[in-house]
Amino acid sequence: MASGATRSRGWFFLFGVVMMAAGGCVHYTPALPTTYHPSANLAYLYGRFSIDSASFALAADGYATMGFELVCVDGRTFTIRFSNKPTLQVIEVNPGVCQMSEIVFSDADGGIKGRRLAPAGWMTPRTFEPGRAYYLGDYGAEFSHQWKVVTTELNWKLTSEENDYASSTKELAATFAGFAGMTTEDKSFVSAPPKARPRRRPAGVPSPSPQQITRAAPLIRQTFSTLVACEADCTTGDCLPFRGPDGPAMTCVVYCRGDKDCPEGFTCNGPSGDARPGPSADTPEPPLAGICLAASPAAASE
Repeated sequence: MASGATRSRGWFFLFGVVMMAAGGCVHYTPALPTTYHPSANLAYLYGRFSIDSASFALAADGYATMGFELVCVDGRTFTIRFSNKPTLQVIEVNPGVCQMSEIVFSDADGGIKGRRLAPAGWMTPRTFEPGRAYYLGDYGAEFSHQWKVVTTELNWKLTSEENDYASSTKELAATFAGFAGMTTEDKSFVSAPPKARPRRRPAGVPSPSPQQITRAAPLIRQTFSTLVACEADCTTGDCLPFRGPDGPAMTCVVYCRGDKDCPEGFTCNGPSGDARPGPSADTPEPPLAGICLAASPAAASE
């Protein structure tokens, strides 16, 4: 690690799937060539996104990889592809407010093999202004596969995450001549991210798991596509991520001790309430209690 770099406390995952038909293809945002001349009307994101993954000459996409998917308030999405060449990457995006939503995993033919929600701390919205470049961090990953009798198990692992803003920005100016002199800003997911709104969860109440949120969301009936949209409406609760039928989403969880703590059109499901989502064999955690649920199908949804 270069001098001055900071490393996060570490967020690592091992994601495994059994070989199956691809569920569509990933549309990765192309990395810009070093000869690119930036536009004053666009914003730029840069950093190192590297993966240890062998290339396959006959594969449509070259090698198995993964990507960070960002969704913006205007509906556009950008997916940063991890490269098996450890070089600085730059992509162009439309100016606006965006947040990281998911991590997507793809095989050597570009077929989607799995998705997972981004860590909650990484989903804080970031504003990208035209004519500026934003550093998102340096990340390393590895891909492996294991042959079984009739299947192949694919595994992706995030192995490192660092904030080396000074070094990466110096390399940006040296490698991409068109970016020399451009205003840059550190918006890394790794350290010192923009602060999210303080949590409203009562002291002593544990943070709900993604599975609990997914089971509660249909009963809350407030679904938003981005954190920005959720926080604009959810003034008395916490905006929490879950994966809905149409992809990653946010719901507004308002904690309560009685109906008086809930917005109009909602009721409190106390510890003995009957309207709570029930447990299942796949999700053994207890259902969420002490939250406001929609009293009727007329409750709001984005």
